[in-house]
Amino acid sequence: MGDFFFGLTEWLRTTFLLDWAFWIETTGFNKLLVTNFWGVPIAQVLHIIGIGAAFAATLMLTLRINNMAGMSRSVPEVSARYMPWIWWGLLWIVGSGMLMLWAEPVRNMINGVFWVKMILLVVTVLITLAFQKSVQSAATVGGAGWNAGGGTKATAWLIVILWCLIMAHGRWIAYAPV
Repeated sequence: MGDFFFGLTEWLRTTFLLDWAFWIETTGFNKLLVTNFWGVPIAQVLHIIGIGAAFAATLMLTLRINNMAGMSRSVPEVSARYMPWIWWGLLWIVGSGMLMLWAEPVRNMINGVFWVKMILLVVTVLITLAFQKSVQSAATVGGAGWNAGGGTKATAWLIVILWCLIMAHGRWIAYAPV
């Protein structure tokens, strides 16, 4: 696996991303984040808060869909309660992630682990959009008594697994040589 990421990082060095990262380092916003001792740690804390909100909401919805928690509420109620947390958490993650990217552009832009994380994030968002639409339409037809089928339950767990992979890759970025 290390050879894959090493090769990917070496290839990324040959793309425009390296020049773009160097350009970002010359901007005033980058200098503000880097010279202020608390800039990067605050961005990281904000990022972790967003991840916690989005992942916890995803996990709660998954547990309810799989009849493992929150049985006093219907799936449509739980979905209506937690989906906004997932999407607002995702916006928070993207915003704080942009701060972290701007603060350390070279570390991220030519890091193969970072780009695999971004691909996983896009895939997770697309699957979550489709999942949300299918749960809402099925719940509308089935009403409060609707129970999820096997495909819906498996998709919910897939989204949880994808979030775990995203978090693991996010942590791995710090240790991947660039």
